[in-house]
Amino acid sequence: MQKTLIFIGIIMNLFYQSQTNRFVYELQYRSDSTEDYRKTLMNLDISAEKVKFYDQTFAEYDSINRAAKTTVSKYSTRTDQIISREINSNKNYWYRDFFDYFVVKTNDEMSWKLLQETKDYNGYKLQKAVTKFGGRSWIAWFSNDINIKEGPYKFRGLPGLIFLLEDAEKNFIYQLKKNVKLSQTYDTNDFVETHFGKQAITVSNQKFNAYLEDLYLNPTRMLSDNIKNGGKANFKNETIETVDELNRKKGMLQNGIKSRYIFIEKDKQPDFKK
Repeated sequence: MQKTLIFIGIIMNLFYQSQTNRFVYELQYRSDSTEDYRKTLMNLDISAEKVKFYDQTFAEYDSINRAAKTTVSKYSTRTDQIISREINSNKNYWYRDFFDYFVVKTNDEMSWKLLQETKDYNGYKLQKAVTKFGGRSWIAWFSNDINIKEGPYKFRGLPGLIFLLEDAEKNFIYQLKKNVKLSQTYDTNDFVETHFGKQAITVSNQKFNAYLEDLYLNPTRMLSDNIKNGGKANFKNETIETVDELNRKKGMLQNGIKSRYIFIEKDKQPDFKK
């Protein structure tokens, strides 16, 4: 990543009405140090009015669907980090995907402490800052050269763009990999504001957690209703035709629910009873 190639002209052109600047971050994340990292790429799209953060795979599937002029491919987040907000705002729309589609509205103003420590990163001088958020301590490295007060997920409000971000235990690590300038405002309506046409249900975080906790306690409920009505259920490429067969999969279903997401805001995560 070279400075002259990545950000040339970005300050002058960032807020043209029809333009989107996309910052691509690599995200490595895990539950704790006993686990291997999961890895994925995340898009931070900044346009004249909106900031969006989401799994890059959504944009890849969206490209396929646009070419086909219909929805032929769908994707569900593996990060639980789909975010939309207004420019210069700390009020986020946090989209949550788990069978149904939900949106949780949050106000996430952060109190940053700027430190004097600096380092070079791909031709940029970065400055260190720290904050506490979501039950974790965070370290950010931002560039005063890029006058964009945004960063991955809900992190924003520093004097410049966040290039590097990690929590103190290194369970979540973000690294800025590249910037792409799009000539038009990128439309995310099919996979952020809706989930391929499924409208988002507005709930509180408490209600979303209660939904997951109930699903965990009764993981066969939705599938068993389908079987009782004469249908079948599919689980890991296996066709299940009776409720008894389904009940024998309860433990596997519970494990899938419990392990699907690694919750970045651990002070807001559900309590899955054993």
